[in-house]
Parts: sequence; C-alpha cells; structure tokens
Amino acid sequence: MNTKLRFKKSIEAKGNIIVITIISILLISQTALSDEAGKFKPELEINLMGGYRSINIGDLNTYLKSFDKFLTETTDYQGDQIKTLHHFPEIGLALSWNLSSRVAVDFGLEFISQKKRSSFGLTEDVLPSPYYQEYYIEQKVKVWPLTLRGCYLVLASPEVNLSVNLGLTYSFSRCHLNIWESSPVMPPPAVYSIKGHGPGLVGGIYLEHKLNSFLALRLEAQGRYSKLTKLEGSTAGTEDEGEGFLYIGEKYNSQSDRYEPYLITSSSMPAGDEFRNMRKASLDLSGFSLKLGLKIRLF
Repeated sequence: MNTKLRFKKSIEAKGNIIVITIISILLISQTALSDEAGKFKPELEINLMGGYRSINIGDLNTYLKSFDKFLTETTDYQGDQIKTLHHFPEIGLALSWNLSSRVAVDFGLEFISQKKRSSFGLTEDVLPSPYYQEYYIEQKVKVWPLTLRGCYLVLASPEVNLSVNLGLTYSFSRCHLNIWESSPVMPPPAVYSIKGHGPGLVGGIYLEHKLNSFLALRLEAQGRYSKLTKLEGSTAGTEDEGEGFLYIGEKYNSQSDRYEPYLITSSSMPAGDEFRNMRKASLDLSGFSLKLGLKIRLF
C-alpha cells in the first residue's frame, strides 16, 4: 500500500508541475501579445542544433554495474571492464514563434543515440573442471524527445541576446542489451529489446550572437528531468525469456550459491524464494546538455 501511495503522489506531483508549466507559458504569451498589440510583428525562426548530452540511464546501467561486481566476486575477473552509457551526441531542430520582442514559444524535435561495446575473458572456477569463458556485451539507447518551451529574453544588445526557457518534453525511446558468452555449451546470446515513452520537464539558458538580420549563432545549456517507468519489450536467449514489462532484481544462482543480478521482461513481477528485491525497471533520461547551432529567421 505504501508503494502504491508513493507512486500515486509522484504521479499527482508530476501532473501538477506539467499543468503549472502550461498555464505559465500561456499567461506569458497572452501578456506579451496584449502588451505589444499593434507594435510588434511576429517572427518565425528555425534553430538547428548539435552537441552532447549527459544522461543518467538508470537501471540498465545499474544491472551492468551489478553484473560486473558479481563476476569480480565469483571469478578471476578483474572488474571495471563492462562499459556503461552516460554521454550521447545529440542533434535537433526547433521552430520558434516570437510573440513579442521578449517572449517566444518553440517546438522542437531531437535525436539522441549511442552504443557501447565491452569484451573480456575470465575463468569460471567450477569443480571438477574450471573453464575459460569470454563475454561480449553491447548496449544501445536511442531517444526521440519532443519539446514545447516558453522563452524569455533577459538581456538584449545589437549583437548579443541572452534568454532563458522552460517547458515540457515527451520522449520516445528504444533500448537494446545483448550479452554473448562462450562456454562449453555455447548458449545463444541474451537479447533484451525494450521501448518506452513518457513526459518530463526541460529548462535552460542560451546565448545568441547575431551575424546579420537573418542569422545568429546560438550556444545553449539545458537541463532535463524525465524518468520512464513503464518499459516494455522482450527477452530472448535466457531461461526465462518472454514479453512484458522490464523488471530488475536478483535471482539465486545455485552454482555460485548466491544471488546474482537479474533482468527480465515478464507479464508479471517474478515471485518466489529464488527472487529478491524485484521491481519495475526505469529509464532515467535526466541530465544536462551543451549545444551549438544556427538560428535562421524565416520571416
């Protein structure tokens, strides 16, 4: 009950923030239009941006770090050879509509993609015959965020403008995790294919240097809060392959006589004495970005 109550409160809090953000953008827009009615000609601009973004990722990285630790404790593996995703290249474009000399609203689409590959070998100390084993791990994450932001011009000069922005984002994601291992029985690779979508908040600041009346260079720093908690997909190549929501936790390993990290897609949460600390996995897209681009005034 406590978990359900906390989840309900979290949803309500996020809903309130989203409603307040939308109302704020609409109020600012209405104020700007009424203050400058008849004095300002609206302008349409397109912004082309590219840069790098740091993303927390969340439970996919948690699983890989836990797996790294498990191998360190149960084999001769030296540790810290499984790479995780944190930094992503990013490209995007946005249409901006200037409602007044200081207020604008923009709608943007971005594309974020990155993958990491790890390979290493270890010796499984299994009696009566220890054997050498190799691992190859590939993690891929792709994200398509849509954003709606209200922008306010804080500082203006003939050559340089400084603005702040705040808005909403809705992200679509696809994740893949493939784990190959060589052993005496040569099992098929474990393949996780996951997708998810959900809302979030964005805010930031950008600096523009005007090149002429139609072009400007833009440098933007942006923060994002977005956590996708309903990830769905399929698992193949494991004992418990299936489809459904993505769960993370631990499962008892009789060979090592201890619990090992466990990741699975299932229609319901795995339960029983062999499982512990099971919960729904999440994809944490929160982080910061730094982008450089070009603003083009269309009319």
